[in-house]
Amino acid sequence: MSDETPPPVNVEVVVPEEMIVGVYANGFTCWYNRTDFTLDFIVHLPIDPDVDAEGRPVMRQAVQVVSRVKFPPAMIFRLMQTLNDSMSNYEQQFGAIIPLGE
Repeated sequence: MSDETPPPVNVEVVVPEEMIVGVYANGFTCWYNRTDFTLDFIVHLPIDPDVDAEGRPVMRQAVQVVSRVKFPPAMIFRLMQTLNDSMSNYEQQFGAIIPLGE
C-alpha cells in the first residue's frame, strides 16, 4: 500500500451547445418533498384582463416555467452558501444590490 497522496481532480464544466446562451428568468418558486428541493425558474407573461367564475373583471398574471432544477436536501446549504458568497463578491465589485420593490 502506498502512502502517496492521490493527484488532485480537476473538474471540467461542460455546457451542452443548446444551453450555452442560458434562459432568462425574472422569478422563481421553491417547493420540496422528502427527497428533493425543486426550484422552478419562471418568466412573468403579460397581464391579461379576464373574468372570474362569478363574471367579475379580474386581471390574470400567467407565469411560465423556463427551467426546473431538483436538488437533494443535503445540497441546499451549499447552494445557499454559494449564492451568499457570490452576492457578496458582486456587491464588492459593482455596488449594493437593490432589492425588488425598494
